[in-house]
Amino acid sequence: MARPAAFCGERGPRARRVSAVKTPALAWIRSMVSLEPVSRAPEASLELARRAIRSRTPPGHAALEPVTALEDDLANGRVLGVLRLEGDRPVGIAVWEVPSALGITLEIVFLDEGVSSPSAYREFLGEIAGVAGPIVFAPGGLAGLTGAQESSVMRGLGFAPFARFEMRLPGAVPLPDVPRGGPPPSRTARPTDLAALTELHARAYDDRFDRYLFLADPDPQRDAELAVRGILEGRWGEFLPWASAVIEEGDRLIAASLVVRASYGPLIADVMVDPATQGRGAGRAVLSASVRALRERGESVIVLNVTEGNERAIRLYEGLGFVRTLESSYAWYSTERIPFGPGAR
Repeated sequence: MARPAAFCGERGPRARRVSAVKTPALAWIRSMVSLEPVSRAPEASLELARRAIRSRTPPGHAALEPVTALEDDLANGRVLGVLRLEGDRPVGIAVWEVPSALGITLEIVFLDEGVSSPSAYREFLGEIAGVAGPIVFAPGGLAGLTGAQESSVMRGLGFAPFARFEMRLPGAVPLPDVPRGGPPPSRTARPTDLAALTELHARAYDDRFDRYLFLADPDPQRDAELAVRGILEGRWGEFLPWASAVIEEGDRLIAASLVVRASYGPLIADVMVDPATQGRGAGRAVLSASVRALRERGESVIVLNVTEGNERAIRLYEGLGFVRTLESSYAWYSTERIPFGPGAR
């Protein structure tokens, strides 16, 4: 999907004047509202982004890492987004990922205290869609609104909530048993597994909500390849092949557990199981193999993330001793752009 040139960096007009006015009494205020690319005001953008991140960081979560990443992205011109101005005063910010085939994923949407209201957020979200395209995902916790106000705004715009949470394996949990019977023995991942992992990813995520969270291409096969390449080539952290396990049956893979090294330690980035073989213990086998490999090298922090509603995965993780370590972080998804919700199949 093409992006309007005005918000792709330094090209295009300096700002977009927002002219939609619903009441004469507010006409003079609305006429002062404009949008400015974040790349043209990095210091103001960074300050508002810091406040936005901290305003929606639940207790126990570290806000420093996303702020540091944003600083780097701003310095290198990798951020797509706009400042909302009233006259010359920045009062809001929106930052989004490079648009996918479905539309954009908003990383930040924030209005300053004093201007935040349900109507202001409705207008701002409409302005964002007007310059960046349809919004597929938006963050939860709109600063300045109550939960009821936020729900009214987002549901009124065709969004529904979903949540993800972190799970960790406590160091005191015993090593999982080596499964006996069931699927063939697991082995570590190899560079030559790319094609087979792509096929497995396409099967495992077919008609699943989580596929849309990281959608990069409308073609399921190409999208699966991009997702697997992103893990193997270190998009989320250094890939750890010695801790990544796969199970092959005949000429194809039926399960995989792929591990990367994040800033806080090993992250199990993906656990995939062929739907045709679910119920045979393949998911438990590959995840157990990853845990054992990490523990044998002295790794005490093993982390993964899961979407609420994915009950099969949650039961698997809990069965191996993983526990929730942080509160769920909720966000919004467009019911018009995504055909089914979390947990549906």
